[in-house]
Amino acid sequence: MKKTAILVAVFIIALIVAGYVRADDGARIGLGKSIINSDLKTAEIGYEWNSWEASATLSEAGKTKNDVQDQVETYSISYLTRIAAAPVWVTPFLRLGVSYNSGSNLVGPTNFRLGVGVDFSDVWRVEYVHHSSAGIHRPNTGIDYVMLTYKMPAPW
Repeated sequence: MKKTAILVAVFIIALIVAGYVRADDGARIGLGKSIINSDLKTAEIGYEWNSWEASATLSEAGKTKNDVQDQVETYSISYLTRIAAAPVWVTPFLRLGVSYNSGSNLVGPTNFRLGVGVDFSDVWRVEYVHHSSAGIHRPNTGIDYVMLTYKMPAPW
């Protein structure tokens, strides 16, 4: 086995172990795929602190319901409300926030960010995300994607 493959495996194992230390606050990295109005890959980085999350999302260029669009950058700030009655290892949550994008042909530049998802052991997260201006801008087709996120704890 090559040294690089071994180092990559050790790095991945270290990330997973570090995540299970508990990642209430900390960095987030995620990969996803848009659905409904497009079929584009999406990547996101973010940071959560006291249930507030700031994130930057990048969607690839490609065909959407409203024609072809360039690569789109989306920046958002949102609040996550967790449902406390759930078991420790699985925690459902709801997200409400605002977002700005660099020029999607599906929505205007300023939008609301809504999400519903599940945190697994507060390390992995699966979330359905929707960006929409609630009719303030035209077009308002909406950006929808499903995201799988890995949560890394803050080092302090």
